[in-house]
Amino acid sequence: MMNILITVVIILLISLKEKEIKTTRLWLLPAILAYVVFTSIAQTTLTVNSMLLYILCLVIGCGIGACRAYLEQIIIHPESGKIMSKGSLASSILLIVVLLLRQLVSSLDVHNTFHVLSSALLILPLGSIAARRYFLYSKVRRLQERGV
Repeated sequence: MMNILITVVIILLISLKEKEIKTTRLWLLPAILAYVVFTSIAQTTLTVNSMLLYILCLVIGCGIGACRAYLEQIIIHPESGKIMSKGSLASSILLIVVLLLRQLVSSLDVHNTFHVLSSALLILPLGSIAARRYFLYSKVRRLQERGV
């Protein structure tokens, strides 16, 4: 329980802080997370049902990421001219709910189903992070094209 509380506090502190968007590094975390997810999936038995569950979780994760990107504010720092982003509380709560859902499923004691569900719930943040960063990248590009 203490781990979850610490994680929630860290997520809130990091996501509500204004930070510079570095477009060259936006792909790094999704790539690392994709590696972790795909190695986790490789350890499970792939069936048609599990593949459908993975695809469904990826689509849901991308939808969550699009919502989070929509809620995120893109700001141009007045002094430095750097493009900054600031997350919203709703975006942070959405991420925390996904993490708590994964924690709940991992506490269940069903072996094969647990591995499939656990891998599927890892795909949710992967889709969310990848979609959020894609939409942030497109927002930054639009700002840069306008010459702001």
